[in-house]
Amino acid sequence: MTDNKLLEFILLYYKNINIDFDVYVIADTQVKTNQYGNGTVIHSDESEFFSRTEFAEIASAIFYCFGFVKVFYSELEFIKYILENNIINTKYIVYNFARDGRSNGKKSLIPAFCDLLNIKYTGSNAFVISLLRNKFIYTKFLETNGINVPKSEIYCNNTNFDDLYPTYKAQKVIVKNNHESASIGLTDENIFLFNDTSKEILDKLIDNMNTNTLLIQNYIAGIECEVLVLQYSGKYYALDPVEIVFRNNNYFIDTITSNAYNYDFAILNSPIKEDIKIIAQNAAELLGVKDYARFDFRIKDNTPFLIDIAGTPYTIYHSSIAYLFTQYYKLPYETIYKIIVACMISNYDK
Repeated sequence: MTDNKLLEFILLYYKNINIDFDVYVIADTQVKTNQYGNGTVIHSDESEFFSRTEFAEIASAIFYCFGFVKVFYSELEFIKYILENNIINTKYIVYNFARDGRSNGKKSLIPAFCDLLNIKYTGSNAFVISLLRNKFIYTKFLETNGINVPKSEIYCNNTNFDDLYPTYKAQKVIVKNNHESASIGLTDENIFLFNDTSKEILDKLIDNMNTNTLLIQNYIAGIECEVLVLQYSGKYYALDPVEIVFRNNNYFIDTITSNAYNYDFAILNSPIKEDIKIIAQNAAELLGVKDYARFDFRIKDNTPFLIDIAGTPYTIYHSSIAYLFTQYYKLPYETIYKIIVACMISNYDK
């Protein structure tokens, strides 16, 4: 089935859904979310939260699709509302964008709460969404199951550098926060040639990135692309890969590049395009992703390496997903949200 036919099929399913439910949106936003918690909540880096403009894009599309929408600007606000009002869950669904906090399982709070109360929600369950926050564990799991990934190791304060050194000696590496979004805290200093003095760099990065666990990977120089995988009625479908086109001689998405949107998109033109779709699809199935996720690759010498996974990827206007739907498939922007909700309902009903 071609991508267009698949989307037509899902949209037809959506059209036949009886939209008699409200939609509760949980979205962490700059300024608004930080007002909650009375100083007791350790909030995420604000760059992870939607700006006013970004959330307006999303909210207007969801209002357009579903009409009756209630917005919660923090996980705690939503949980308190549900418990205090004893809302009948058959009359609403949750569209979950929540990502507040700094713990490893921060994105699992809403899925766990919704599963406890039998509330339907978009995205993966608490176990899977937590797994997708630990790059080292899911990378090793996928590697064991035949998925091509960069060579990866953990570095923390008690790591014996002498044991680690032979693994990466004289190789170019990239060092990431193991539990945060891929771009957070990344600068040019995170990519370097590994040698016997690299312990100093790693210790400095632990301090600068405000973490106790770093992920070291071989740096894959080459084209970067992102692949949206949908789960519809229990089956997985990968859509066309979107290439990240860097501006101003950038070669990876660091914090500054991400915050400034200093990159563009294009449909990947590669002889291994279909291979990448199959790999992404297989990875989603192995990990048990629900509804949707985005799989990020680097391609070197026509060999794809899976480098990152976004369990709740951005769908703002400046995202590979919005580019794919609006610029390539020529669909209205709000189609993204119709498709994801249709996938969600189909997976509950299968």
